[in-house]
Amino acid sequence: MHTKISMTKFLVRTVYLLRLLATPLIYFKKSIFYSFNKITVTAIVLMCLISCNKNDSFGVEIQPDNQNLSGQYVDTLFLTTSTILSDSIKTDELNGVSPLGTYIDPVFGKIQSSIFTQIRLAQAYDFRPENNGSLDSLIVDSIVLYLALDGSYGELNPQIFEVYQLDSNIIKDSSYYSNSEISIKTIDLSEALSLETNPLLPGTFAGQAVDEAVLRVPLNVANFGLPIINESGNTSLDGNDEENQFLDWFKGIKITTSGNENGGLYYVDLMSNYTKISMYYRDTSGVLADHDTIRFDFNINSNCSYYHQVNHDFSGTDVEYNIANPNSGQDAFYIQCLGGVNGTIAIPSLENLIDSNIIINKAEIILPYQYYNYDIHTPPLNLFLTRKNDEGTAQFLPDFFESNPGGAANNTSKQYKFNITRHVNEILAGQTNNDTLKIIPSGAGISANRVILNGMESSKKDKAKLLLTYTKY
Repeated sequence: MHTKISMTKFLVRTVYLLRLLATPLIYFKKSIFYSFNKITVTAIVLMCLISCNKNDSFGVEIQPDNQNLSGQYVDTLFLTTSTILSDSIKTDELNGVSPLGTYIDPVFGKIQSSIFTQIRLAQAYDFRPENNGSLDSLIVDSIVLYLALDGSYGELNPQIFEVYQLDSNIIKDSSYYSNSEISIKTIDLSEALSLETNPLLPGTFAGQAVDEAVLRVPLNVANFGLPIINESGNTSLDGNDEENQFLDWFKGIKITTSGNENGGLYYVDLMSNYTKISMYYRDTSGVLADHDTIRFDFNINSNCSYYHQVNHDFSGTDVEYNIANPNSGQDAFYIQCLGGVNGTIAIPSLENLIDSNIIINKAEIILPYQYYNYDIHTPPLNLFLTRKNDEGTAQFLPDFFESNPGGAANNTSKQYKFNITRHVNEILAGQTNNDTLKIIPSGAGISANRVILNGMESSKKDKAKLLLTYTKY
């Protein structure tokens, strides 16, 4: 009969025999003893390994047969996608451009963006001529609102630009959003001209060629210039920030368009040295040779409070239909910056994987989009996935903070790809609810970019999908 010896007994007996063999060697030099001791330990390890069965099922005795590791892949889980109106977005003092103009998108409809900003005196000033001259001797030749440009969106055409004086203060430390409204006075300070400029070509400022594109909006002398000149001698021209000084008296301007033309959106750089209001005037008293033109600047800079307001009109568009009929989002759904529309995506089929003994190795959402090379309707550079936490506040998915969260536009493959591995594992572990995710664009406050995404049941070749690679245990 063959008797099975436990591994523990086997090891004990082996060590005992080896110690007996090693006893006569204790009189050898230490180096020899240490060498033999190393040989002894090595022999024990080798004998333990040899005593084990060498086959491919090693370890099965501690991993039941029904839990063998196996990688699997699936891309058929059901997704629901739709379009929703965006929440208003914060647009005050953003680190970037301010859109200005009216544009009619063939898919998204009409969008009009206006700029509200303070203007500041370049210095305390008294326009009265020296030697007790009269203001009547002053002649204002022209007043120009210069707006430095950093690009545009849509097809540009002439449109009428208007400027109004604010009737309420803009507060520097307050928050303003894309739907914030400030009351204005009814008199148009501009000449209400139809204007167009090329935002890609260098422009002119104060009669000199400069290295930035500049949109020049003429202002009305009687409506803008003379009321300011007539304040000479009052505290309103003594400075900007103290009580009864300029910002108390002249609270700021609204720059907008008539809204009747499809003129495109200009990206205005309010922080450029070439964005300001310049008034050109002459003192006609004295001899003719002294009648030099003087330029006085009203600055728009980082000390000013400013924001932009955006109005969307989706009337009669596919976007309007998509919002009213959420199921149509299974074919296509829409994302638009500047507080336009966001997308949503839900994965209800994940509920079927809870308690199914799987670990997600990789989870990716693929969202193909419709875009053609040289199309002027460029998509957002990135899209982000968010969910609401227990307090109802939107937050990024945990994968956003990983090294490769995805979400960048790929204009070669025409798709956005998102890594949501940690998010899905948290759902399966019961740590996170399987909520509907919101899709928001990057640059939402400073860009007019928009995109049409394909749903899971799209009529297009490429469709939205979730790719899961998982291990069953």
